[in-house]
Amino acid sequence: MLFFWSIIYLLGIAYASPSCYAVSLEAGGTHGAFEAGSLWQLANTPTVNSAYNVVIGISTGSLNAGGVAQFAQGNEKAMGDFVVNTWLTLNGSQSTFVEWPGGLIEGLLFQRGLLDNKPMAETLQKRYTYGINRNITIGSTDLDTGLFAQFNESLGSQGVLTAITCSACPAFFFPPTNYLGATWIDGGTVILLDSYAAVDRCLDVVAEQSQVTVDIIFTGPYYALPAETKMTTIDVYKRVTEIAYYDAKMKNYYNALTAWPEVNFRYAIFPSVQMPGGFIEPLNFNQTVLEWEVQLGKNDTANIIAKGVSGRAVLTQMYEENKKNIIYP
Repeated sequence: MLFFWSIIYLLGIAYASPSCYAVSLEAGGTHGAFEAGSLWQLANTPTVNSAYNVVIGISTGSLNAGGVAQFAQGNEKAMGDFVVNTWLTLNGSQSTFVEWPGGLIEGLLFQRGLLDNKPMAETLQKRYTYGINRNITIGSTDLDTGLFAQFNESLGSQGVLTAITCSACPAFFFPPTNYLGATWIDGGTVILLDSYAAVDRCLDVVAEQSQVTVDIIFTGPYYALPAETKMTTIDVYKRVTEIAYYDAKMKNYYNALTAWPEVNFRYAIFPSVQMPGGFIEPLNFNQTVLEWEVQLGKNDTANIIAKGVSGRAVLTQMYEENKKNIIYP
C-alpha cells in the first residue's frame, strides 16, 4: 500500500503544472516610490502569490528591481519593507545627484550631463548589500547604436548595480555610463516598460505561455491624456514628449498582448491620480511627497486587487481608448 501511494505522489509531481511569476516595473523618476508601495502591498496580501521568479525594471524601475532581487523567493515581506524603506530614507536629491563644482553652466558646457549622478552609484553601493538572489533583467539604451539592450543577473552583484546606473541615466540631465565597451543612457529612451522580457525570462523556466503570470506596475495613470489648451512654450514641448511616449507605450502593450495570447497578465497597477513632478520632471524628492506616493501605491494596489479586473482587460482598454479617432462635425 505504501508503494502504491508513493507512485501516486510521484505521478502528481510529474504532472503538476509548474508556473512562473514575473513583475515588470516602469520608468518614472521618483514615482518609483509608488512602485515600492505597490510591491509592499502585493507582498503583504495573503491571497496574492508575489514570489516572483524574475523582476524586470527600466530606469527607476531598475532601482526597484534591484531592491527586489536582493531577496530570494519566499522573503517577499522583507523585500517589500526594503524597497519602501529605501525610498523613505533617501537624503533628498543628494542621494541621487549634485551640481558640478561649476554649477549648471559647467554641466551644460563642459560635462556630458547637466548634473553629477555619482551619489546614486554611492547610494546603491551602501544600500544594496545583500547580493543578487533572484533573476533580474534591466533595460538600457546604447547611446552609440541607439539599440535597447538587457542586462541580467549573470553579471553578478556589482555588474547589476552598474547596469542599474546605466538604466537610470536620463540623457542631458545625467552623464552617460560607460560599461562593457559601450556608452549607456536611460532605458526609458526607447521603452518605458518591458513586458516582453518578463514573458521571455519566464519561458526559460516553463514551457507554455499559460504557465506564465505577469504583473505590471506603472508610474503614471492609465487613462487617456487630459485635454490641455493653455500652455507655454516649455509646456508644449513637455506635452509633445508626453504624447509621443504615451502613444508608443500603448502600442507596445497591445503588441505584447497579441504576441502572448495565453499569458496571464494578472495585474496592471497604476496610480489613480496624477503624481506631482518637480523642477526636473519627474523628480521630486520632497519627503512628504515620497511618503504620499508610497501610501498611494499601497492603496491603489489594494483596490485593484479587490476589484479583480485582469491586467489583460485593463491593457486592452488602454489601447482601445488610445486608438479612438473622433472627427468633430
